[in-house]
Amino acid sequence: MSRHVDTDAPAGPGSSSGVTADAPSGERPDAPPAQSGCAFSGVLATWDFSGDTGNEASKAVASTAANITAGAFARGSGLTATTGSGSINSSNWPTAASADATKYYTVTITPAAGCTMDLTSVAIDARASASGPATAGVGTDADQFMYGSQVSTTAPSTPALSVTGATGAVEIRIYGWSATGGTGTFRVQNTFSVSGSLQ
Repeated sequence: MSRHVDTDAPAGPGSSSGVTADAPSGERPDAPPAQSGCAFSGVLATWDFSGDTGNEASKAVASTAANITAGAFARGSGLTATTGSGSINSSNWPTAASADATKYYTVTITPAAGCTMDLTSVAIDARASASGPATAGVGTDADQFMYGSQVSTTAPSTPALSVTGATGAVEIRIYGWSATGGTGTFRVQNTFSVSGSLQ
């Protein structure tokens, strides 16, 4: 999945370029304002796992900011659904000291047409069992899922994202690795949210 960024996109519907008829000779008019309906900064989308059994196939988004749509929180194909109250939970995480391309949690977040989106962080409460992943990270399709920001496997954390100027869907993945056994679990519990801004 690729990130869609259009650095040459106009500020929004109705924007114009060039010198207006009333601009004094040799002077440029002020730049057109950003599309007023897009401007926002804060939590863009939240998923809530309260009351879930853990082995659900996926979880629909609970709330989004205006001009944002978001897909379900789901597992990669290499994971096994496992029960765990108030969470989405999985086993079969890699025991190797590196991530497996099929073993991750994923969500997709998309700005409305005419808006551009920056993603700055996620808020995640992820917990590994005693034999689950010792290390976890988050990445996006903007950085080829390099999972450069570490996710705590023992306490809530707010790892950073570095997505700027996205005009289309951005996929976020959370990987876990270095488990000590295939039956070890790694869950995302309570809530998961994505923060950033719209222009």
